[in-house]
Order: sequence, then structure tokens, then C-alpha cells
Amino acid sequence: MRPVWTETIERIAGPRYLAIVNAIELALQSGALRPGDRLPPQRDLAGWLSLNTGTIGKAYAEMHRTGLARGEVGRGTFLNEAQASDGPSSLGAPALRRTFIDLSHNFPPNAMRHPALDVIRPAFADAVDVGGLLASQVDIGLPRHRAVAARWLGRFGIEATADNMLVTCGGQHGLLLALMALTRPGDAVLSEELCFYGLKSAAAMLGRSLVGVRMDREGIVPDYLDVVCRRTGAKVLFCTPTLHNPTTATMSEDRRREVAEICSRHDVLIVEDDVYGFLPDPQPLPLAAMAPDRVVHISSLSKLVGPGLRIGFMRAPSHLAPAFGKALRASTLMASPFNAEYATRLLSSPQLDEVVAGIRSETAARQALVADVLPEPALMTHPQAYHFCLKLKNGWSAEAYTQAAEKLGVGVTPLSLFEVSALHQSDSVRVCVNAASDRISLTAALAKLSELLREGAPADVRYRAAV
Repeated sequence: MRPVWTETIERIAGPRYLAIVNAIELALQSGALRPGDRLPPQRDLAGWLSLNTGTIGKAYAEMHRTGLARGEVGRGTFLNEAQASDGPSSLGAPALRRTFIDLSHNFPPNAMRHPALDVIRPAFADAVDVGGLLASQVDIGLPRHRAVAARWLGRFGIEATADNMLVTCGGQHGLLLALMALTRPGDAVLSEELCFYGLKSAAAMLGRSLVGVRMDREGIVPDYLDVVCRRTGAKVLFCTPTLHNPTTATMSEDRRREVAEICSRHDVLIVEDDVYGFLPDPQPLPLAAMAPDRVVHISSLSKLVGPGLRIGFMRAPSHLAPAFGKALRASTLMASPFNAEYATRLLSSPQLDEVVAGIRSETAARQALVADVLPEPALMTHPQAYHFCLKLKNGWSAEAYTQAAEKLGVGVTPLSLFEVSALHQSDSVRVCVNAASDRISLTAALAKLSELLREGAPADVRYRAAV
């Protein structure tokens, strides 16, 4: 009997051997095929599709080449387990080409000449209590570091003291700690339907099942959140209300209050990933300021200074302190007191406002370049965001476009990395405006992306893995 999944092949444009490969990829995504399934004999498939066996053989050879399938002597051809990436490819294998412009990483603008360096360099030169820092072993961080972090959050309307603050090894560590402290293996955990790939990776590693909640241009849609809370019984929601990664969606104050009210009604704790909260002007009121007893607030200096400092802060309701203490001791024992010392010196500096203003100005200038070079209907962005989404057209899938851009010397990220559930083939990519070394190189990279979008996908990859 002819398998149902083969009917998709006739609706896919391009060379027939690639259409067969793409149909199998789609069947794997939908569940019609599973890793380990045996594919039909080549002669049978050729008969069903009215194709010659040479075309079928070419399709099977392509799947063997890419690792999608394997041949076993005397048994047939079997599908392999997909090895999906959990982040941009250059995170694990940095590009070696000097001309490569990697816009797949969401770093602060102009990181090599960042305005915070003028503050940090003197701080490194000033004397520190080396002996005291070396002897420190306080899981949640030294009291003076936590006090500075509490004052920093106070700028955004969040009531915090040293007693309800924790020092973490960055925002990603904060997400990991929240998963460890607030959930158990097998728990359903709510998030936006598109979420930071670091959260996806941590949840998968810990055996937590992420359940995506529908989004619009303001982020989580309250009606869908209400339904998902009732259906799943989940007790924790992870969300990024300000400059969401990757969509840049930002909740209005009314939307934030709706989300907080629904979570209160269903007794759901909120983990607020607020690493971009300092960027907008005016700054939206964080969820942690609206519902301090229900919200765990995560911040980080990675987007303010750079990823190398590896310091973040978490504000948690007091009754959760024991659980987070256990999670800290089980993961890193504590964040580095040395890193925390320099981080808090920066946050205490009178030049901090100047640093933030410089970042905002540079980011706005780079987003203006995006608006000049790329077609407005294809953009999902915000003038104060480090990134934007580019909606593709002319036969491009996100994966094919990403590969083509890389060949031209530009790194971007397919939105499939952010999808909680792969319900459809991604047709957009995330582009980070801040990773280019200067505006000239950013403009050159954007021009390449625009030309690639205008020209459309070549015939051999057109609509690849999409119908």
C-alpha cells in the first residue's frame, strides 16, 4: 500500500529527488514518519510516483549523504534520529573567515569598543580585597553585591533588597536555576510559542516539557494563556515581556496586568526574563513590580556590557529562597565573587547612565540602517531592539536562506531554533544588528541579505522542506 506521506511529494516544487527528501523531512516533523522507520524499497516508490529508479536512488543517496537515513545490507533504508542544533552554529564553531559578519549572536553593540569599557578598565585597575574574595563561599552572593543589584532593579520600579536577591552566572544560569528550583522532571512548563533557545536547551536537558502559548505583537495572548493554564495544570510560566527574543514583541502595561491576573487565578509562578529591560526609553514596568510575590525576575549584564562577564541577578519571592539556594549549590555552588565585584562596580558608577545612553543611541542608529536597506513589510522589529525578524519570500525556507547567507559571509539564525513546537516550517530568520563591528560592516551585511531575499532561492533549494 502506498504510504500517505508520499502524496506530499507531488505538491513540492523543484527537482523530484529533492522533493522526495523534503517530503520525508516534513513527514518526520509531523510525526507521519519516525526515526527508525524503514523507507519503501526504491522500486516500489518509483512505481507509486511514476519516476525512474535512478531518481529514487539519487534521493536516497542524498539522504545518506546528509545523515537523514542509513542503509543496512539486506534490510533496507532506515531513518536516523535528527540531531537538531540548540543554538546558532557559530556558537560551537566560530567562523574562521576574517570577512565573516556574524549577525546570529545577540551581543551588545560594537562590543569590542563598548562604552562600558571606559568604566570597567579603571575598576580592574583599582585595588580589590583579593584575599577576601578568594575566601568567599556564599551561594547566593556577597551581601554588598546583592545590595547593589537591588538598587539597580529599583531603577525599574522593582522593590528589592539584598535579602531577596541572588547573584547568578548570567541570564542563562538564571533560567536553569528557575527550572531546577520551581519544576520537577516531567512537569509541563509554559513559555511563549517562540522562546530563547537557551531555555529550550535547559528544559530538554532537565526533562521538562515546554508548552508554547500563542503570541501576537504584544507577546503572550491572555485568552490562550488562560486556556493552556486550565488544560495543562502547569504552575510555572517563563516569558520575556520586553523586546522578546526573537520577535521584539513588547507587552503593554495593560497586557502585563492581564497576564499577571491570569497567572494569579491559576496559581502560576512567572519567571520574567528581563535582560533587555534597560533598553527601552521610557522603560516598561516589569511584571516583578506589578506582582512581586508571584514573579521571579532575571536580569543580566551580558546585554549591557558583554557576554564574557558572566554575571546576572535574580530577584525571587522570599519563600522561594531555600529552593534557589539548593539549585545554586547543585549547579555552580556560587557565581564568581571576582566577576560580581567588577559587575557591581559598573552598576555603582556615576557613568552608568552615560553607558546606557550610548547603547541606546547606537542601537537606534543601527535599526535605522535596517529600515533603510530592507523592505519594511518583511521586518518585525523595534527601534530599540538588538535584533529583528526578517520574513522570507521568493521560495526561501529559513534553513536554506541561512545556509545561503553564510556562503556570502553573513550569519543569521533560523526561527526554528526558537520554536517550542515545530508545527510548521520556519519562514523567518533572526538578525542581530549589534554583532557587526561597525555600521559600515552592518550595512554591507544587510545589503547582502536584501539582495539574497530579492533574488530568491535557486531551483535546487526552492521551497526546500516546505509546501
